[in-house]
Amino acid sequence: MKITADEISIELRKHESGFSYIRKLKDERVEKIISSSEGNLVVNPIEPVNLPSHVTNSLLISFKKNVVIAPETERTVYVKFPVEIGVFVSGKGDIGLIDVFSLAGQKYTLYGDPRYGVVCRLWESDVHNSIPETDILKEGVMELFLINRFDEWVELSKCVLNVYLMKIFYSDSMVYSKVKMEINSRKTAETRFLMEPAHRDMKKAVEIFTPRKVQIAAKKFFMEWGL
Repeated sequence: MKITADEISIELRKHESGFSYIRKLKDERVEKIISSSEGNLVVNPIEPVNLPSHVTNSLLISFKKNVVIAPETERTVYVKFPVEIGVFVSGKGDIGLIDVFSLAGQKYTLYGDPRYGVVCRLWESDVHNSIPETDILKEGVMELFLINRFDEWVELSKCVLNVYLMKIFYSDSMVYSKVKMEINSRKTAETRFLMEPAHRDMKKAVEIFTPRKVQIAAKKFFMEWGL
């Protein structure tokens, strides 16, 4: 079996003791031996905090243009987020991650105080009023459901998320996730992921950071160091 798309090539070769997994991306080549006589290969988008290594569970999306929202108002906008692709082997009631790669570059930043702040994967995005077109192997669409519970106008420049409970859905044309962002003051907000695909035909991606594997996973991220 061989899968090719743009600069990516994934190949599975059968031999006597199992399979050989070979993945090529630009100048990078990964080869692994899968010691099993059976199993399926699952390829789907995953939580985008695994490359070049897993150093954080937080994603900061920086808006290229700030969003100003009226008091006690609800609004929906769309931004893009980086896509990482996970390769899993499933069989005998379990599924294991064997490879992660991405066409999106990796940058990190600090959100908050230098002593107590949070290291975040950084991604810059335009803000859209409708679902934008994306490079599906590089970018996903995030629907942001904004709720301003404060009684004053609030200006937003970013959204910070805990991806431990990120819900990703995908189809042949789009990678998608939905977030609720509740604004409590000019400087604080809470964000959390919603289990809602863009449409019924989308598949739910396999999660790496499931509640079963993560002992403590907050359902929300509290943005206390500014919006």
